[in-house]
Amino acid sequence: MRVEFINPFIAAATMVLERLGNQRTEKGKLSLQSSPIQGNDVNTIIGVTGDVRGQVLYSMNLDAAMKVAQMMMMGMPVTEFDELCKSAVNELGNMITGNAASELSHNGFNCTITPPTLIMGKELLISIKNIQILVIPLITDFGQIDINVALSEEDI
Repeated sequence: MRVEFINPFIAAATMVLERLGNQRTEKGKLSLQSSPIQGNDVNTIIGVTGDVRGQVLYSMNLDAAMKVAQMMMMGMPVTEFDELCKSAVNELGNMITGNAASELSHNGFNCTITPPTLIMGKELLISIKNIQILVIPLITDFGQIDINVALSEEDI
């Protein structure tokens, strides 16, 4: 996987999280994984199409997802992970991926993104065909958010 595909996601995530009120974003140790990968309690999958193709998976535990939702909803208290919370977490993935796709386009890789899909569950395995997945753990005020990037210039 090319570094030109990764840096836009790190930069976009940091910028979006800071705008939400996150005070710190530390990048954990990057790792490469093969499919299938272990999801977490709350997972948002967004497809990327165009010159660069694949999927991006945002994965976090329920506590982190509820904190993200509360910040996305301007501090409104969150006591259960309802439809509004699910929408807010999907929107976080949309914002990060949209900003990253814009940066990729500025770097000569024209691409668009698909609408997000939210998947919830314990011990979830997610399969992405024929491509290595770069796992970018981000430690934030909300908790850890893993960005799993599986992008290629080849057909997947």
